[in-house]
Amino acid sequence: MPQNLTQSYTALACILVFLLFMQMCISPVYWLLMSELFPMQVRGLLTGTAVSMQWLFNASVAFTFPIAVDTIGNPTFFIFAAINVGSLIFVFLCLPETKGKSLEQIEKHLKKEL
Repeated sequence: MPQNLTQSYTALACILVFLLFMQMCISPVYWLLMSELFPMQVRGLLTGTAVSMQWLFNASVAFTFPIAVDTIGNPTFFIFAAINVGSLIFVFLCLPETKGKSLEQIEKHLKKEL
């Protein structure tokens, strides 16, 4: 945890930069992908389930992060960084490109892949 004023401001700046990129770049993609990747027949049900799972994971991170920082210390951030790298690899390897495709084309492609 920050030991002096410079470290505190650096930590605050890093959090603000994270929030800027998360809310302006990454977070909207999640909502777009849900509306594009789920089949039309079950889109409502699966979107509701995905949002519920998102909030459950958000809550688990919010509740476990302070405990992890108290127990492990600064390496907690490396654990979360590793999880993010794993997520990035998953996105590049598993999510199909949907740019310029209709919902029907995406659904047909996903049915063929599965």
